[in-house]
Amino acid sequence: MARVSTALVLIALVVVFPSMVLATQYVVGDGLGWSGDVNYDDWVDGKTFYVGDVLVFSYIATDHNVVLATNEDNYNNCVASPNLAVYDTGNDILTLNEAGTYYFLCSYHCDFLQQKVMITVN
Repeated sequence: MARVSTALVLIALVVVFPSMVLATQYVVGDGLGWSGDVNYDDWVDGKTFYVGDVLVFSYIATDHNVVLATNEDNYNNCVASPNLAVYDTGNDILTLNEAGTYYFLCSYHCDFLQQKVMITVN
């Protein structure tokens, strides 16, 4: 009886909360992390992001940060949105809670090193 109940709960979780059960965690930039040494367009290529997935920005806190841009024009021009959060811990963990496009950049190195990434969430 306990096995049947456990199985039913697991099935319900997969059906009702698939993003929670199937969420993927991505370390942005993989082994190089959030740095000026990564082409983030290449890093995103071939990845599909879903609501519930998690991004981990790993970097030296005194050298970088993670800020958001509100739209593609601001992203392309490295303009951070002043009213949005600034992450600067060196190990920022962000859950993608809504479908749409997210624009992340380093306010220190966006212009010079193109340290920015655009994530489209399904």
